[in-house]
Amino acid sequence: MENIRRGIKVKKSQDFVGFFFVIAILLTVSLFLLILNKVWGDISVPLEEGLNSAIPDDSSINISKTLSQTTSSGLLFDKLMPFILIGLFAFVLIIAGSFMQHPIMIFVGIIIMAVAILLAVIYSNLYNSISSTTEFADTKASMGIQDKFMQYLPVIIFIMVIGVGSAIIYSRRGAGQL
Repeated sequence: MENIRRGIKVKKSQDFVGFFFVIAILLTVSLFLLILNKVWGDISVPLEEGLNSAIPDDSSINISKTLSQTTSSGLLFDKLMPFILIGLFAFVLIIAGSFMQHPIMIFVGIIIMAVAILLAVIYSNLYNSISSTTEFADTKASMGIQDKFMQYLPVIIFIMVIGVGSAIIYSRRGAGQL
């Protein structure tokens, strides 16, 4: 009963490791979209032929138009990659804000930054080696934004870490104080 009056202490999130989550999500989404667009490109023509042959000749359904709209909307996910990155950056900023309560945590943040950049380099190389195969060459060419983001993933993660660290340090000093 006494705990209820004093209030229950909620353990603060100690999750500056959110950068690892961001890198894993970016790799997963990028590989998923790459494979999705490759598979759709492979099955769309046989699917269209099969559906056109199954529909009666006097039908008003236009399968070609519907499938072409589906193909173009699949490639629109490529343009959403910057928004995914912005959302994940906000997630890491919120989570890291509760972690950096003590100045010694700056050194922990530097170690995590080094590991996150190493992980970003590995994932960037993994994505590049998968997308550079002959099977994915056409799909990679049609997804330019995603390819650039994954090519420069280590630089993006470095900028994110510096941005989050700077925002947290600035917020601890007090707004506008020198």
